Amino acid sequence: MIFKGTETLKNLKNLNNRKNTYFQVGVFGKDDSEMTKIAAIHEFGGEIVVKKSRFVPALGVTLKAGTIIKMPSRKWLTLTYERNKEVIGDIIKSNLKKIAEGNITVEESNEIIAISLSSLAKKEMGKGVMKPKNREGTSMVDTGDLRRSLATKINFGDKSFGRGEN
Repeated sequence: MIFKGTETLKNLKNLNNRKNTYFQVGVFGKDDSEMTKIAAIHEFGGEIVVKKSRFVPALGVTLKAGTIIKMPSRKWLTLTYERNKEVIGDIIKSNLKKIAEGNITVEESNEIIAISLSSLAKKEMGKGVMKPKNREGTSMVDTGDLRRSLATKINFGDKSFGRGEN
């Protein structure tokens, strides 16, 4: 008995063959760029060594060169994903159905998911994260620079393209 391949089966096989197609959401750039450092220190925490003595008006003190500032992890990007797992899951399920029906491509699906997650992260940035000591506001959102630096990158095989990359 020979089965004719349905359009849905062909589309699902195509999806299976696209294993190296994926999306990324984050702050992209060289590892030593200012925004990637700021994004990483807020997400993972760490220590910052003051390179040059300077007065910090919000604290009313002068930080001397060599002073070590310990930054706690604030998980701003992880929290977005954790809070929105169900929404993202629904988008993925919907997209899988559309891929199987031939209404969108794998690349279009990845772009939809990446942009959705990026939008959610921008909307939620600073919510529910540990507030800085000795100052008002949240340094992640005060200037808007980190929010504007959040980008998406879609990778398929050897090619990639992004939105909002620095």
